[in-house]
Amino acid sequence: MGIRRGGELNSRRLGAALRMRGVILGVALVLLGVSGCGRTPAPKMLSSSFVKPFTFDVSLGPNRYHIDGYFVRSPGSGRLPAVLILNAGQGDAARCVKTHGNLALTLGMQVACISIPGYGHSSGPSRLVGPQAVAAAHKALNLLKARPDIDPKRIAVWGIGDGAVAAGLLMDHDPRVGNIILQSGAYDLVRLWPEAPLVAKLEMLHQVWPSRRVLRERSVIENLPPRLKCRVLIIHGARDHRAPLSQAERLAGALRMRGAQVSTSYFPRADHDLGANAIKAASKFLSAALAGPGRRLAS
Repeated sequence: MGIRRGGELNSRRLGAALRMRGVILGVALVLLGVSGCGRTPAPKMLSSSFVKPFTFDVSLGPNRYHIDGYFVRSPGSGRLPAVLILNAGQGDAARCVKTHGNLALTLGMQVACISIPGYGHSSGPSRLVGPQAVAAAHKALNLLKARPDIDPKRIAVWGIGDGAVAAGLLMDHDPRVGNIILQSGAYDLVRLWPEAPLVAKLEMLHQVWPSRRVLRERSVIENLPPRLKCRVLIIHGARDHRAPLSQAERLAGALRMRGAQVSTSYFPRADHDLGANAIKAASKFLSAALAGPGRRLAS
C-alpha cells in the first residue's frame, strides 16, 4: 500500500511538472513567432530558457493568496529595465506573456506578468480588485527590485482593466512607483456606480457589496496623495462601455493637479480591448521613461 501511494504521488508530481513545462514551451513558441499560420517570425529568437514561472504567495490579514505569473528575461546583459504587467480580465498570465512578452526583444527589457487575485490562475475572489490586489502588486514589485538582472530605478508598472485599478492604487500608496501605464481602467468608482449600466452593476454586485466605503477604498482618485512625482500614461478607448472614457479623463486631470507628468492615448473607435494599439503606445512611453540618462533602449 505504501509503495502504491508513493508511486501515485510521484506520478502527480511528474504530471504537474510536465504541464508547467508545456505552458512555458507554449509561451516560448509564441515569442519565437512560430505559432499560428502566416505570422511573421520575430526578428530575434527566445528559447524556453528565457521564460520562467514568476509565482509567489501573499498574505493579507488571515487570508493567503497564490499569485500566478511568468517572467520573460531579455537576451541583454547587465541590470536592465523592467515592466511589471498586472493582468486582469484579459486571460491568464500565460496569455499576458504571449501578448506582451515580446517587449523583452523589441525594447530589451525584462517583462513580468502576473494575474491579480481572483483572475487567471491566481487564487481569489477578486472582490472588485481590493487591498489584496495592491498587496500582490507591491510584493511583485519588491521581488523584481531584488533581482540582480534588473535596475531597481528603472521599473514601470502597467495595469490592464481591473489591473489598472490595482496599479493606480499602488501608485497612490507607494512613492517608489515612478513610471506607470493605466489601460482601460475605472478610476472613480464612487461616480461610476450611479452611472454604470445594469450589466456592470450586476458584475460589481457579484464581487462585493458596493457600499460607499468599499467604493472609496477601491477608487484611485479618492486615494490620490496631495503630490505625485511620477510619469503616467493613460490608455483608453472612447467606446469602452465597462469603463467610460470620462473615467480616464477625470484621472488625467486629477493627476496633473498633483504634479504628475501625464500623457494620454485615447482611441476614438476602440472599446475595452485595445490590443496592438495599447502595445504601440506603451512601447513608446516605456522607451522614453526607462532609457535613463545617456541611454537608449533597443528598438
